[in-house]
Amino acid sequence: MKWLAAPCLLFFLAGCANSPRDSLSVQGIAPGVTLSLPLEQPFGGAADAVQLVQARYRNQHQIFQSVIESSDQRFTVLMTVPSGPRIMRVDWSRGSVTEKREPIAPASLSAERMLADLMLVYAPAEVLRAAIGGGILVVEADGTRRISKDGHELVVATRPAGDIWNGHARLSNIAYDYALDIQSQRAAP
Repeated sequence: MKWLAAPCLLFFLAGCANSPRDSLSVQGIAPGVTLSLPLEQPFGGAADAVQLVQARYRNQHQIFQSVIESSDQRFTVLMTVPSGPRIMRVDWSRGSVTEKREPIAPASLSAERMLADLMLVYAPAEVLRAAIGGGILVVEADGTRRISKDGHELVVATRPAGDIWNGHARLSNIAYDYALDIQSQRAAP
């Protein structure tokens, strides 16, 4: 199970804090910068995709798969070992996040942290801007998202043009030295 610990660190570097009334939890995404998960999932009903994720934390590399299903009320992520056993299922709906953990899921695995990373890449810019505290979000003309504080770049996210759930995306958390390379493909109807 040691092979699974490294990718889980990528998503779950920060613990949960007491949540303000308009959010589920507050996640630290860099020193002094937070992301508040909104009560309602921000991805809408069209975020159905299968993702192959290559994760890097410092000098450790791991691969896992995610299956994402959504409706206007619910966002579900099923995280598995590629072509292997389930690690965890996360459901985000109506002001709550629930998780079903499998025995192979490390104790440090945090559904909220995983959702925060997905928001950094895929949430609409206005939702992301409202969710970030302590940092500045700049969205470039090509869609690249940069979060900085005091002139220091902390997080960079790129995603496909057009259909964001079909193609290559990347999240680089410079502050916590991790990166996610995400290859998404639309799930068949």
